[in-house]
Amino acid sequence: MPTDAQIRATVEQYLQTFSAGDREGWLDLFTPDATVEDPVGTDVRKGRDAIGAFWDDSRAAADQITLKLVQGPGGTDREAAFAMEAHATIGGQTMIVPTIDVMTFTDDARISSQRAFWAAADIRPA
Repeated sequence: MPTDAQIRATVEQYLQTFSAGDREGWLDLFTPDATVEDPVGTDVRKGRDAIGAFWDDSRAAADQITLKLVQGPGGTDREAAFAMEAHATIGGQTMIVPTIDVMTFTDDARISSQRAFWAAADIRPA
């Protein structure tokens, strides 16, 4: 079972690699059969190729995206939730997307599932 420190380190790497544009480093945090549902209610993407396509789509939608931890992660055993803000810059304007992520982890603290809860109605200018 992963420790709290290992889960925190994975979450921090998740935020850092995404913000830095490190596609391969970010994808390496996931298990080969991991799932991503972002936002919740959309199609679940499964596996490295599908999650990589999610990365590509997300990064193509904005000039820059920076993920900032607001609270957490907290949880038990193999599951944790955390609050973050996605700061997306498009054409010189930065918008903030408040998000709650819920993740499950393997024994070695790799991400086996990720679900992102956010709503377009909550997006606001920075």
